Amino acid sequence: MIDERALRPEVRSFLEEFLTTHREEIIDRGTDWIIDSAVDLRGRRPRSETRLLVEQEFGAYRDDLLLGDPSKRDAFIEFVTSFRAAAEFKISTLLRGFLGFKRGIEEVLRSQSIEPTLVIEIRSILDKLYADTAFLMADVYASKLLAVLRTTQQELMHKEKMAALGGLVAGVAHEINTPMGIAVTAGSLLHDRVRDLDQSFQKGEMKRSTLISFLSDARQAAELTLTNLQRAADLVHSFKQVAVDQSHGLRRRVRFGHYLSEVLMSLAPLYKRTHHTVNLHVAEEIEGDVHAGAIAQILGNLIQNAITHAFVEDKPGQISLTLRRLSSTDLELVISDNGRGMTTEERARIFEPFFTTRRGQGGSGLGMHIVHNLVTELLKGTISVQSQPGVGTQITLRFPIGNDQNP
Repeated sequence: MIDERALRPEVRSFLEEFLTTHREEIIDRGTDWIIDSAVDLRGRRPRSETRLLVEQEFGAYRDDLLLGDPSKRDAFIEFVTSFRAAAEFKISTLLRGFLGFKRGIEEVLRSQSIEPTLVIEIRSILDKLYADTAFLMADVYASKLLAVLRTTQQELMHKEKMAALGGLVAGVAHEINTPMGIAVTAGSLLHDRVRDLDQSFQKGEMKRSTLISFLSDARQAAELTLTNLQRAADLVHSFKQVAVDQSHGLRRRVRFGHYLSEVLMSLAPLYKRTHHTVNLHVAEEIEGDVHAGAIAQILGNLIQNAITHAFVEDKPGQISLTLRRLSSTDLELVISDNGRGMTTEERARIFEPFFTTRRGQGGSGLGMHIVHNLVTELLKGTISVQSQPGVGTQITLRFPIGNDQNP
């Protein structure tokens, strides 16, 4: 904002008359300069739209310059930066837009016979006016761009989370299909044998050997049915708990050894039909309050990441999970693999959003970034990575747990 006392009475009087008399010409000259100098506007925006913006800018600068009132200027900055933050737009064009008023006045001044010292003084005032506005505009615009970036990133992370959950649903559905198919077959067999026995009984042809054969087949069919239905029920239970945890993101009390086994059971479709194995090592049963869903999602991302990036195709790989207590309130979970490992550059960038070694092959580059956020923000813990090419990768999570019965 220009201090009113910075304008000498003669300069103020001149500018009031000058801005009133040459208003339209200043707006037109400023509009032409913006269109000519902003390359990314050519053919993309009607002149009338640019002129309307310069007209609003004229009123904002005039009030700031002559009345010491920056409210219109601030409103103009808010409007223009909000409009541009979510659009494809060069910052240079935005800065030129805010310079249109100054350039319009300079163009008109050149066409007038005005005392050189007065012109120099006016240009100095305009330079300060524009500099103040440009710095303010840059700060506002940067904050809006950051907000857009964070919103976009959160949306992508949400989509990644839902995609992972969708993959889990598909995998579990596929896994349940086998025991359910066996149970249906066994049930169908039992139904047929009951029908045959009933027909023999109705005809009065039932023999002892027929009954013994039926009882043997019925026992086997019942055992097959119960065993496979129990297997399917276990899968559904594990999936249900893991899915609820990932969807709600609430803290709850868990027995970590049991819960990690449930998570790995729900993730089995990721690796069961590969040559890879996943082993869990828990030194002691540990119980505490934690964001269970965060742990499930972290393990899902890490195991998927290892299968996708760490192992050479058709070569068996091993993933090991080791849980141990560091103190009464802190746990350490180590996830290691014997895969290809990472270079120093890959390890340094592993948590960067959109960094992936499988660009164009299904890798989004968000998995490890999500893991980092879950560990540091939800679990309030730390995550570190050790890796060497040809040796494998070890990821260490350390996080606190609550021991109160009611978190």
